[in-house]
Amino acid sequence: MQIALQEGAHRGILEVLAARFQEGGFFIMMLILIVGIIGLFLLVRGIYLVRNRNPRINKTIIIINSLGLFALVLGVFGQLIQLINTLDYLSSFEGTTPRDFADGLKTTMLPTLFGAFIFLFTRLSTILLHWIKPFQVKEDKPVFSKESN
Repeated sequence: MQIALQEGAHRGILEVLAARFQEGGFFIMMLILIVGIIGLFLLVRGIYLVRNRNPRINKTIIIINSLGLFALVLGVFGQLIQLINTLDYLSSFEGTTPRDFADGLKTTMLPTLFGAFIFLFTRLSTILLHWIKPFQVKEDKPVFSKESN
């Protein structure tokens, strides 16, 4: 861990994040990033809908929750694909060491970590939207009434 901190000290934070993004698999990480950007857009839209007391806020909250779960599943999917590729790569060499395996395993966990981060962001977004959403009283209607026939 100390080596990783020393490595990061020579480079800027954006360079380290870009390197981790590339190590995690550019395609999957980019998909997760796009889902995160859409989640951020929907959070801003949700705040706008709450301020205007628009009833579509419930639909926005459901979509934000679904996007967060989708990001998490994408991360796990990316991890499984990279784990298979890493194991195939390591099995093709004779003298692989536990260090090689640990390095490969580390890179396979990056998409799951990023997907979990987006998942947490979207969950916190829905908590925020529920918190600032005005209380809505639903009218109690009987299930069976003359009007429903």
